[in-house]
Amino acid sequence: MYVKKLFKLFKNLHNNNEVIFFYNDIVSLARNEDLYTKGGVPDTLDGRFELIAMHCHFFIRRLLSSGSENKVFSQHLINYMVTDFDRSLREMGVGDLSVGKKIKFMVSGYYGRASAYDRAIEENYKILDEVLKNNLYGTISPKKVEIKYMKKYIKDLLYFLKAMNDNQVKVCFKNNINFKKDTSKC
Repeated sequence: MYVKKLFKLFKNLHNNNEVIFFYNDIVSLARNEDLYTKGGVPDTLDGRFELIAMHCHFFIRRLLSSGSENKVFSQHLINYMVTDFDRSLREMGVGDLSVGKKIKFMVSGYYGRASAYDRAIEENYKILDEVLKNNLYGTISPKKVEIKYMKKYIKDLLYFLKAMNDNQVKVCFKNNINFKKDTSKC
């Protein structure tokens, strides 16, 4: 009995570390300097949130399509993302009483953006410009070249994720894959 509990504890610790590493890799992707310089995303709290939410959603979308084990992993990923948002707000000095309200707003924003991105993808990217302007660029007016850059970036990322085998999704960062380079031949 004690051994089973200990084994479960270590398994949960391993799974939690796997989620943390995966999330941190997604955040690293979202902090790609080109997204701010060429893509025109503001390097602000809002811009960073937008890029983390977008990247997380695309990876979670792919995880959800790849089996029940990855569905559980994707839920842990969402939970950790929310925990990271909470931690970040507290580090910035947001008071304890208002953190919960802000997190609720951020989570609602995440799901609204996820829905908008899904709708844009399902409609063959016809409304992606508008989705990007309303979400990714919500606080600024982007240039056409910036929107074009972000549309190509998103299409490349989605192509990269779609081309993966289901068993590769959780380990895709272990190979230091540059999806832009890998999809340039397509």
